[in-house]
Amino acid sequence: MKGRLLEVVLDDPYSNVALEEALFAEMKQPVLRVWENKRAVVIGRAQKAEFETDLSYCVEHSIPVVRRVTGGGAVYHGPGNLNWSFFVPRPEGVGLDARGVFASFAGILVRALAGCGLDCRFVVPNSVADARGKVSGMAAFLSRAGVLCHGTLLVSADLEEVERLTKPRPVTVERKYARSKFVPVSNCGVKRESFVGQLAAASGYQLGRDELTEEERHRTDMLLEKYRGVGWNLGDPFG
Repeated sequence: MKGRLLEVVLDDPYSNVALEEALFAEMKQPVLRVWENKRAVVIGRAQKAEFETDLSYCVEHSIPVVRRVTGGGAVYHGPGNLNWSFFVPRPEGVGLDARGVFASFAGILVRALAGCGLDCRFVVPNSVADARGKVSGMAAFLSRAGVLCHGTLLVSADLEEVERLTKPRPVTVERKYARSKFVPVSNCGVKRESFVGQLAAASGYQLGRDELTEEERHRTDMLLEKYRGVGWNLGDPFG
């Protein structure tokens, strides 16, 4: 099955996360996006930012907090981190529930890392780890149209900064909010070019390098008002 390989990086964290939703909405064939982002905390759709990161530290250091369209916990974006995203139309049959989706894409990621000479494993429910700790966390969005599964890959990040930004506050909150669970993390040290090639090969799709379409750019621009909004990023997702 033919698909597209995108290595598009936009100017700021809000635009890069908005593009994820735009690519899903405009998806017509499998897409693999591998991308970097400026330093940011990216929280899950059902999280409340004040519980999941140190907002005072973020304000003091001008670190954006951005809510994504997928679920899961808070993750670090920034120097030393590489992001990967799969967009697959539902007829391609990746899996019909989150458990199956995570297992499927973790398998692809583990095979890609093995191709880079790294020994990693899938850790239920949604992460990949080496012997020292988690190297990648995953989140997903499923609809009748298809599946978005994306994740982070710690390559050479400042792990103290990662912990500072993604360690949740030890407070009790209503069960409707998704909570992050911080576990030991590890840098995998993978080379970007090698990883991109191995991930594309492990996907099983014939992925040709491509650029954004006008429709994808237009939808991203339309979504930016939401993704730059304080209400979307820092407000109550159930409010």
